[in-house]
Amino acid sequence: MIELIHISKRFGDTAAVDDISLKVESGEFCVVVGTSGCGKSTTLRMINRLIEHSDGEIHIDSQPIRSFREEQLRRRIGYAIQSTGLFPHWTVARNIGLVPRLLKWPKARIDARVEELLTLLGLSGSEFAGKYPSQLSGGQAQRVGVARALAANPDILLMDEPFGALDPITRETLQIELRQLQTRLGKTIVFVTHDMDEALRLADRLVVMHEGRIVQQGHPLTLLREPVNDFVASMLGGEDRGLKEAALLPVSERMSPLGVGGVARERIDQGASLREALSIMLWRRVECLAVVDDGDIPIGELSFRRLVGARGHE
Repeated sequence: MIELIHISKRFGDTAAVDDISLKVESGEFCVVVGTSGCGKSTTLRMINRLIEHSDGEIHIDSQPIRSFREEQLRRRIGYAIQSTGLFPHWTVARNIGLVPRLLKWPKARIDARVEELLTLLGLSGSEFAGKYPSQLSGGQAQRVGVARALAANPDILLMDEPFGALDPITRETLQIELRQLQTRLGKTIVFVTHDMDEALRLADRLVVMHEGRIVQQGHPLTLLREPVNDFVASMLGGEDRGLKEAALLPVSERMSPLGVGGVARERIDQGASLREALSIMLWRRVECLAVVDDGDIPIGELSFRRLVGARGHE
């Protein structure tokens, strides 16, 4: 879907991005992380030509992006940023319908798309369509920003620190909603963040950048277990990498069959993470949890020994 081939970007004598190559498959959620000034946002903006690359080639569906007219390219790529970029004097409905109007969709089709997206993102059309950005909470404004990015049904969604200004609770809620939305819609997403917990929660492919270069990329579990150097290990949490790995693995991966001595009093859902299980064990001062299904029926158990034992298979 997206391929960067030996891409560089220079500002004068300074290389903001230095000879990087990256391939993002169709339907993949790719998260780019790194320290401030490492080139991650510049990389994102080169994909939709908000910034022109200096060397190399960027392809979308095997076609160089410079073979598209700029406006044609940007209308097929959704773009969401931290500040939302909503026009303050436009209503929510008008903000969301911006790109469809530029594409000259009929009004009835635009209205239906706005209603569809508001519903998809948990906002009532009757309540929010006529509001202005100043009347929205931070989380509501970010949902509208995502809706606008999705309005013309683009195959690709670029997101630059979209949740960076939100409080932790709202941020985590929107991360979960975005991941579910991506699974449902199958969009290809390139997401820039400096928050490693956010990156690990969202990514199918994790890309770590440093000083304009890609240092390592791959599945988050691979990077946690096999960082290529001390910088990547530090970015991924250093000695906390075990806890970050536990947050990615479900309880079902380590549980064992129910024992014959009865069911443990404390319970945990089979889809919960090993990190959640460890937290419950420490908080409740227990060494075994009953693992339950969606109907709260015990289907196995998780002991502390199993939780910290041999790693499961990816």
